[in-house]
Amino acid sequence: MRWGVQQRLEYIEFKLYWEGKINRKDIMDTFNVSVPQASSDIRKYLEAAPDNMYYDKKNKYYLPTKNFKAKFNLPNANSYLSNLLLYSFHSEENSFIDMPSVHATIPVINRGVDAEILRIVLKGIRENKAIQINYQSLSRQSPAWRWICPHALAFDGFRWHTRAFCKLREQFLDFNLGRIIRIKNEKDSDIDSSDDTLWHTQTKLVIAPHPKLTKDQKKIIERDYCMKNAKIEIPIKAALVNYALFRFRLEEGHEKKNPKHQNIVLLNYEEIKPFLFINQ
Repeated sequence: MRWGVQQRLEYIEFKLYWEGKINRKDIMDTFNVSVPQASSDIRKYLEAAPDNMYYDKKNKYYLPTKNFKAKFNLPNANSYLSNLLLYSFHSEENSFIDMPSVHATIPVINRGVDAEILRIVLKGIRENKAIQINYQSLSRQSPAWRWICPHALAFDGFRWHTRAFCKLREQFLDFNLGRIIRIKNEKDSDIDSSDDTLWHTQTKLVIAPHPKLTKDQKKIIERDYCMKNAKIEIPIKAALVNYALFRFRLEEGHEKKNPKHQNIVLLNYEEIKPFLFINQ
């Protein structure tokens, strides 16, 4: 089956399961296809899953049957909620959702990343180039020019960085893309990215419910975080450990906080301690 057809059949199933209805116009508007193509897609879906939907002549919609069973993708709550976020953040054209449930989200503060700067950084990563950047570090009072050799991008939950070797400090560091003011030169890099030990070291965060929660409270935290045997192991690059601890509020001493406000704890702090505050 061609990718475009597969995507439209998945869309039909998504709409049936999450929104309870679908018609040709939905397919036409979402994928910008003709009436015959939308009709063909509905026919193909009925051929693949004949017991999943029926046509309601009164409302002119296909509705899910009581025996509906997903054929193309198992229903996934995270998939729906991800689509809801796409819809919320002014990307309706990229979301399968047309009529969202009543909802609200905390506004996202867009971080200022210049498209041309990102393009050159990506080129540096792709072609193994060193680039000269004018960078404003918070450890300096004013911007400074330096050569970096970028080899990856990283997201810390709030901001995008490039992971790069810094010629000025002679070590691998994270550079906030929004703080790169200008790029003026490039040249071939003489740095081997495999030497970035922290980036290539895989570790894990072992998280469990706060020990001072009640038995029932622990059970709901286990369910909330999809824990097994009262814990969850989150794989992560050693270079990103500091960011993860900050985001999950798991810095040293977090286990002493009120369990109602800090309901998870890190079980392997000593194991990941060697990765903390390196290259900061």
